[in-house]
Amino acid sequence: MLEINAQTAAGYLRERGHVGPHEPIDVAELAGGVSNVVLLVTLPERGERLVLKQARGQLRVKEEWLCPVERIWREAEVLRVCAGLLRSAERGTRNEEQPPVVASFFRTGVPSVLWEDRANYCLAMTAALPNSRTWKEMLLRGRTKLSLPIAAAAGRLLGRLHAGSWCDTALSSALADRSYFDLLRLDPYYRHAAKNHPDLAPRLAELVDSVWNHRRCLVHGDYSPKNLLVWPVQLWLIDHEVGHFGDPAFDLGFFLTHLVAKAIHARAACRLYLDLAAMFWREYRAVLAPVVPISELADLKSRMLLNLAGCLLARVDGKSPLEYLDDAERRVIRQLGREWLVSPPERLTESD
Repeated sequence: MLEINAQTAAGYLRERGHVGPHEPIDVAELAGGVSNVVLLVTLPERGERLVLKQARGQLRVKEEWLCPVERIWREAEVLRVCAGLLRSAERGTRNEEQPPVVASFFRTGVPSVLWEDRANYCLAMTAALPNSRTWKEMLLRGRTKLSLPIAAAAGRLLGRLHAGSWCDTALSSALADRSYFDLLRLDPYYRHAAKNHPDLAPRLAELVDSVWNHRRCLVHGDYSPKNLLVWPVQLWLIDHEVGHFGDPAFDLGFFLTHLVAKAIHARAACRLYLDLAAMFWREYRAVLAPVVPISELADLKSRMLLNLAGCLLARVDGKSPLEYLDDAERRVIRQLGREWLVSPPERLTESD
C-alpha cells in the first residue's frame, strides 16, 4: 500500500489521472482523527475541493490499538446508505404539517463518495463548505450562539438515520459485519474500562452483551460533536467507518457522553450543556416516535442511559480518553460513570 500524506498526495492524484499533470494542487492535513490520514485537496483552477482519506492499521493513541485497513470500504458503504436514508427523510418532511422550527434552518447531510482506490485503501469524497467547523471546536471555544438549534438538528439527523432503517432486513444483512465496531468501540471502550475497574467488569460485560444483542437499525458508531461539521445553514455528519446494523442505544449514549463531559468541563456554564442534551433527546425521540412502539422507546431510553454511563467511564479510563479534561474533571466523570453503571438514572435531565 502506498502511504498517502500531505507531501505525496499531489503526485498520487496526478499519477492516477484525477488531476492534470500541471494542474495546481493545494493539500492540507485535517486534524482530529486517530485512525486515518485525512487530507483536504483544493484545486484552484476548478474552484473545487475534495477530501482524501486513507486508513491506517495502527491508530494514533498512547496504547497499541490496531484495526484492519479494509474498514475504509465500510465507510464508503455506510456513506451511501446514509445519503439514501436522508433523501427519503427529506421527502417525508415536506409533508409534515408542523415541522420543528428550531431545527428547520439547517440542511443536514453527509459527504458524497467520489471514487475509491482499492489497491491503496483510499477514499475520495466531497468536502464540506469552506469555513465549516466541528461542533466540538465551537463548544470548547464557547461559541454557543447556535448551540440549541444545532443540538436539535443533530437529534433529528440521528433520528432520521435510525427511524429510516428500523428493522430493515435488507440493511441488516448488508451491514451484518460488526467486527470494526467491536475493534474500535466495544473493546477499547467498554472492555478496556473493565480492566481498569475490575469490580465493574460484570456490569460492563452485561452492557457489551446488551449492545450486541439489540440489533434494530443503522448505527453510526461515532456520532459525536467532533464529527458534526457546522456551517451557518448546513450540518454534515462525517466518519462512518464503524457504521453497522446494531443497537441505537450506543449512538445515543456515545453522543450524550460528550455533552455531559463538556458540562463538567464548563463548570459554571454546565446548565447549557445539559439543556443541549435534553434538546437533542427530545428532537430525536420526536422523529422515532411514529416508527417505534412506546414500550420499545422506553427500553431504548433505559439502554441509552446505561451506554452513557459506560461511555463516561470509557472516556477517562478506556483507550481513547478525552484530551481536554483535567484530573479533577476526570475524577468527577469517573465517579459519575461508576455510580450510573451500578444504579442508572431514570431520566436524562429534570425536564425529560
